[in-house]
Amino acid sequence: MRFVMATHGTFADGIKESIKLIAGEFKNLKVLSCYMKEDFNLKDEIDKILLEGKDEEIIVVTDILGGSVNNAFVERIPKNKNLFVISGLNLPLMLELLGEYEDYSSAENLIINSISNTNDSVHFCNQEINNNIDDEEF
Repeated sequence: MRFVMATHGTFADGIKESIKLIAGEFKNLKVLSCYMKEDFNLKDEIDKILLEGKDEEIIVVTDILGGSVNNAFVERIPKNKNLFVISGLNLPLMLELLGEYEDYSSAENLIINSISNTNDSVHFCNQEINNNIDDEEF
């Protein structure tokens, strides 16, 4: 399996650096920082990614559902059965995907389980403290 983090600007670069710090380097992880150069062509970049990974499953994680980066990859799904696109890039999701992929023979199952396992990774800590103040649990 190949993994691509594709975002507007350098957001994916920052996530990759955090992954490297926490879990080490992954040779099967690529970053696509979109629109950083005037001559950037997203369609050409996607073509390169699809060509490089034509013989394996490619999991692309984008920043914003319905954003230009996400839409450009989603448009390619019908003709590329090895392409799987997720929106909502975040560090817990990437750590889960990268930490578990060797245990899965199917990208689809890996994605479903990784999303399920990280669904509760966003919390409003102030509210949780207030809700649990009587229980003294936090």
